[in-house]
Amino acid sequence: MLNKEVFSLLDVNARQAQLVKLMIDKQLYRPAKYYAAQLNVSERTIFNDLNSLEEQLEPYDVIIDKKPNQGVKLTGKMISSSMFAQLINENIKTKNQSVTKDLDRQILIVKWLLIENRTLTFQSLSLELFCSTTVIAKDLEKLQYFMEENISLVSDISGTRIRGNELGIQRTLKRFVYFILEERMNNYTDQSYSPYLTKLFDKEIIRAVEQIMDELIPVLNENTTEQYLKSLYIFLLIITARSKQGFHINTLPNTDWKKEEYFSNYPVAVQIANSISSNLNFTFENLEIQHISNQLFAHRIELKLNNKYIENALDKDILEIISNVSSSMNINLTTDEKLYNSLAFHLFPLIYRLKTNIVIHNPLLMEVKNNYSVLFKMVWYAAEKFEDKFDIKLSDNEVSFITIYFQAAIERKVQMRKVLVVCQTGVVTSDLIINRIKNLLPVNIHFKLIAKTELQDENTSDVDFIISSITLPDMEIPIVYVSPLIKEKDLINIYSFYLKYSTPDQIQESNNNLKSIDSFIDKRYIFMNEKLTDKEECINKIIRIFEKNGVVSNTFKQTVYEREELGNTVIQGLIATPHGNKTHVYTSKISMMLTDHPVKWNRDSKVSLIILLAVTEEDMVYIRKLLGAFFRNIISMESIQEYLNNISTQEELINLFDV
Repeated sequence: MLNKEVFSLLDVNARQAQLVKLMIDKQLYRPAKYYAAQLNVSERTIFNDLNSLEEQLEPYDVIIDKKPNQGVKLTGKMISSSMFAQLINENIKTKNQSVTKDLDRQILIVKWLLIENRTLTFQSLSLELFCSTTVIAKDLEKLQYFMEENISLVSDISGTRIRGNELGIQRTLKRFVYFILEERMNNYTDQSYSPYLTKLFDKEIIRAVEQIMDELIPVLNENTTEQYLKSLYIFLLIITARSKQGFHINTLPNTDWKKEEYFSNYPVAVQIANSISSNLNFTFENLEIQHISNQLFAHRIELKLNNKYIENALDKDILEIISNVSSSMNINLTTDEKLYNSLAFHLFPLIYRLKTNIVIHNPLLMEVKNNYSVLFKMVWYAAEKFEDKFDIKLSDNEVSFITIYFQAAIERKVQMRKVLVVCQTGVVTSDLIINRIKNLLPVNIHFKLIAKTELQDENTSDVDFIISSITLPDMEIPIVYVSPLIKEKDLINIYSFYLKYSTPDQIQESNNNLKSIDSFIDKRYIFMNEKLTDKEECINKIIRIFEKNGVVSNTFKQTVYEREELGNTVIQGLIATPHGNKTHVYTSKISMMLTDHPVKWNRDSKVSLIILLAVTEEDMVYIRKLLGAFFRNIISMESIQEYLNNISTQEELINLFDV
């Protein structure tokens, strides 16, 4: 007869006792996967537990019978005994009470060491936790099981404290949180984890993270799994707790992610960070926001709008913005579902923010404006009708968020392209060409250098076009000829070939539907070598003449300055594109002013060319197209300042708008 004393000698933990109880209750062959799901552990853990139990139960005529393709079950005389079942239940109760007591103590130690960065002494812990220093030593030894190599406990005359980098500390905390949840044997949604984590995290932190999870879950792709949400929830708790205490990450792990993957969730990360920090009255640092963005991607977080009210309210506006940007940038993004969902998720709270004067700063603002200045301007122009409809004014911070979504969509759209560079002797001259154009074309261009003699054996089926410094035989592939030294006109020709042959899904529009540049540029509004000294003089001179000739109303100037206050209108350095509200415009005109010396435009920029836009609603589609051509021409230049210095006629300025 098996008695309490005998069973109490068995070295089983609470989970293993629970596994025995489940097997008694079922009395069927079940695979390890079944028990792993019941206990919320891995199959490997179940196999390890079975091996441990097998050795201990066999002497008492309790056998774990294993059958291939069927699973495992308990056999033996004792398993049908009520005494055996009672002993198992008592063991579970005893073990759980012991584990709970030990775990609660260990949670407090981890909180003090890894979240609050305290220095603790064995004596103070012994007094505060009502246990011996031997028990404390065992707790600290167990804590080291969760630590990485670069994280350690340091003990000296002052006490014991944690040492290591912030990412390592946070990963250690995450392992410990999973250990807590495994010991509690919880197997439900993220909110149900909360009662078991209140001893580790402050309640207000848990509430703030739960709130953002509640907001996020309804707009996620339905394929987002519970385990990913659980992991994200734990990550947000940890980074919030550490950041609020003033402990910030100072480096990020290296990844080989593509640019669109890096970009895709960044605006969502900013919203998450802003929501949490505003509730808790602290600020995440920029690197932490980037870390949150990376974690969103790593957890396969993808937005999938399920709110029909939001979709119906914004559908036409979103499609129009996408269509306008596509047309301006000459690349078709209208079928990108991820772009649509991202904009829908972002624009709805954006309207609320702007109407209630809530400002969200984009840490990547200057990076976006410097690296994607053309797209930034195109997005701003494309959203003007959206601004009017909802009676809001987009700041450059808000425009930069939308720009990130579009840039990610462009990166998704544009696959790696191939261009051959051919010359007489091969590498030397070709390298010179490559060095001249490497900053002209996007990073998705793969250049292959070959000599003329190698061309006939080259597989050109995947080549978009050829750049050559020597005459080649007739070929089906387009060829752009350049001089070996690559002059400015060569760069313009190369960029034109890229736009024509390497940009997929371009927006095709008939030139018959486009108004001539002459419809919008009048030489009366082109000013050469102006000797003005500041921004206001330049703007006011143009607008005075516009008002005098009935181009704009006398309230147009105010809207120009309002737009300037919202954000910097400088692009590519040295060029400013101020513009006012279209409702104050009678006739669409583009004014161009070239100054004899750079004029201070704002705290950081000086400009030599001012393009002031006065555009009516009906002409916006044409102006966006012309601006797209203007910006593409500008970015094809190696030196904008040198080009502007060499302009001597009005016609040369007008030529910047050639489509």
